[in-house]
Amino acid sequence: MGPNLTQAEGQVFGIGCKIFTIAGPVILYGIFASWIAGVVYYVLDTMGVYWA
Repeated sequence: MGPNLTQAEGQVFGIGCKIFTIAGPVILYGIFASWIAGVVYYVLDTMGVYWA
């Protein structure tokens, strides 16, 4: 007999995956925003704009 695929996932795969459905986009946008900020900083630094 094969595995019972209708059984609930439990806490690790059930709640754990639900947390990452919320945290995934937050991590993605955070990495993307920091990459954009780094590019802006690099461009301004090469242009000679110095930060106080």
